[in-house]
Amino acid sequence: MTLYKQIQIFIALLLIVTLAIVLKINFDNTKDFVRTQLYSNAKNTANSLSMSLSSVTDDEAAMTTIIRAMFDGGYFEEIKLVDSEGTVIDMVSQEPKIEGVPPFFINLVNFENVPAEAQISSGWSIFGTLSVKGHPGLSYIRLWDTFRFLGFSFIAIGIVALGVTAVVLRWIFKPLNAVQKQAEAIENNEFIINEQIPTTPEMKQVVITMNSMVEKSQTIYNREIQALKNYQELLYKDQQTGLYNRKYFIKQLNDFLQSEDENATGDIMIFSFEGLEEAIMEAGHPAMNDFFKACRDVIVAQSEHIANSVPAFMNQKEFGLIVPAIDEEGALKVAKEITKQINQLINNNEQLAEVLQIFCGAAPYKYDENMGNVLSKVDYSITVAKSRESGFVERFKDDGSHVVLGKMEWKNMIEEALENNRFVLTSQAVISGTGELHQEIYVNMVDADGTVQRAGYFMPMVVSLNLANNLDRYVLEKTVEFLTNNTNNTLAINITDMFLNDRASFSWFRKLLVSGKHLSDRLTFEISDSAIKSNLDICLDFAGLIKGLGFTFGVDRFTMSQTSLENLQMLKPNYLKVDCEFLMNAEEGEVSAALKSLQTITESLGIMLIATKIDNDEHKNMLEDNNIKYFQGRGIAGINPLVEKND
Repeated sequence: MTLYKQIQIFIALLLIVTLAIVLKINFDNTKDFVRTQLYSNAKNTANSLSMSLSSVTDDEAAMTTIIRAMFDGGYFEEIKLVDSEGTVIDMVSQEPKIEGVPPFFINLVNFENVPAEAQISSGWSIFGTLSVKGHPGLSYIRLWDTFRFLGFSFIAIGIVALGVTAVVLRWIFKPLNAVQKQAEAIENNEFIINEQIPTTPEMKQVVITMNSMVEKSQTIYNREIQALKNYQELLYKDQQTGLYNRKYFIKQLNDFLQSEDENATGDIMIFSFEGLEEAIMEAGHPAMNDFFKACRDVIVAQSEHIANSVPAFMNQKEFGLIVPAIDEEGALKVAKEITKQINQLINNNEQLAEVLQIFCGAAPYKYDENMGNVLSKVDYSITVAKSRESGFVERFKDDGSHVVLGKMEWKNMIEEALENNRFVLTSQAVISGTGELHQEIYVNMVDADGTVQRAGYFMPMVVSLNLANNLDRYVLEKTVEFLTNNTNNTLAINITDMFLNDRASFSWFRKLLVSGKHLSDRLTFEISDSAIKSNLDICLDFAGLIKGLGFTFGVDRFTMSQTSLENLQMLKPNYLKVDCEFLMNAEEGEVSAALKSLQTITESLGIMLIATKIDNDEHKNMLEDNNIKYFQGRGIAGINPLVEKND
C-alpha cells in the first residue's frame, strides 16, 4: 500500500473517530436537555394539578374528573393519585406509541422517563401523592431529528474534509511522486533528471542527490560510449578516408561467408590504382588526399543504398567494397559505375590524367566458401583487368562446375518444402556457468534429393523471391508448437528484416504473441543489429510489442558502432550477442580494450552480454576471466536437431 493511501486511511479513521465522539457528545447533551424538559413539564403539571385536587379532597369523583380531564387534554404517559396510606385512588395511562421514529433508535437511546410527584394537602394534613409521567413520544421525535441532522451534517463534513485532504495530500506528495518516477526510471536503467526541485528541505535534498547520481551515471555512460566509439574507429576505421580498413573488411567478409541469411551470397570488389607513386610525385600528398576523399565519396554514394554493404580503404593503392545479396547484373552495374566515376576524376585532373590508372576486379562469394578462395578470385580478376585499359572492370566468371538453378526452379523448390514440411529446425545452446540460457533456432531445408541444406544455401533466394515472410511464419508456428508440447526448453528465434517491414506479417505476429502469451518465459526473439540501423522506428515498435506482452528480445550480431550504441538506450534489449572477435584481440591473445567499456554500458542498462563464435576453450576462458558469463559457438555447443531437453 502506498504512503499516500496509508496517510489517507489514517486521516479518514481519525476523522471518523473525531466526528463520532463529537456526535456522541452533542447527542448526549440533547438527550439530557430533552429528558430535563420532559421532567420539568411533568413537574409543572403535577404542581398545578395538585393544587386543583387539594380543594376537592373530600370528593373522589371530582378528583377523578379533574385527573381525567388533565390526562385527556395533555400529552402524558401516566397520571396516578395515591392516598397517604398507599391506596391508588385513580390512575390513567396509555402505552407509548411513537410514530416517525425507527424501533432500533428507540431501543438504542433507552430514554429514561422519570415521573414527577407533588403532595396533595387536606387542611394541615397530607392527603396523598400525585405522580405525573410525561409522554416520551415528542422527545424521541426530537432526538431522532437531532440525530439525523447531526449524522447528515457530519457525513457531509467528512466527505468535504476527505476531499480537501486528498487534494492537499496530492499537492504535498507531488514532489514525492516525481521522486518515485525517477527512482523507477533508475531501476529501469533510464537517465531522467527531475527538473522540479521541491521547497521542502528534506525532499529538496533527496531530489538534488538523485539528480546528481543520475548525472554521474549519464556521464559515465556517455564517456564509455565515446571511448568505445574512439576505439572502434581506431581499430576498424581508416583515419585518412573515414572508411573501414582492411581488418574490418576481412572480418565482415568472413562473417558473410558464415551467415545464415541473405548476406551469405554477394560480390566483393577491389578498385586498384596503377602509377600511384608517380601521381604523388606529380601532384603531392595533399592533392592525393583530396583525390582519395573524392573516390571515397563516389564509392559511398554508389553503395549506401545497398543494405549491409562494406566500403573500405584497403591500403594506399586499393579501395574495397562488399555488396551482399546482389546478383551478377547488379554487381557489374555498381562496379562499372564506381570505376567510371573514379576514372573521370582522374581524367579531370591534369596532374593525374597522364600517370594514374584505375582498374576493378570483382568476384562472387557464396555461403561456406573458403575466404582464401574468394580473395584469390578477386586477385585474379584484378590481374586480368590491369592487362586492359584504365577503367576496365573484370568480374570472375564461374567455370560452370556446379548446377545453377533458375528463379522459378528455386521458387518451386522452396514452396514445395514449405508445403511438405521439409524445413527442419535445429538449435544451438547459449551456455553459462549456471546452465543453459536458451537455444537459438536455425532452419535447414531438405531438398528433393533428401540432402539437408543449411540456411546460407537457400536464404538468399528466399529473400530474393519475397518468400522470407512465409518462412518466418513457418518457423514461428513450428517453434510455438514445439514449446507447447515440450515444457523444458527455452528457444530464441531470429526475426528477419523483411518480416518486420511487412505490415500484414507484423499484425499476424501480434496475434501469435497474444495467443502464445503463456510461453513468454520460454520464448525470446532476436533482431539483427543491421535491421535496427535500417529500420529503427519499426524495431522500436517491435520492442514495445514484445515487452508489452511480457516476452524478451535480444540484438544479434551487435557491431558496437556509434549508431548501434546510441540505439541501445532507446531499445533496451534484454541481451546482446557480440562476435568474440570484437571482444578480444586474437592476434595478441588478450581481451579487447573495448570490452570494459561495453560491459559498463550494458551493465548500466541492465543488458546481458553474450559472446558468440566461441571456437575453443582458450577464448572462452579468456572472456570468462573478464566477467563474460554467457557463451555461444562451436566450441561451446554444436548445432543439433531440435529435441526436448531433459530436466
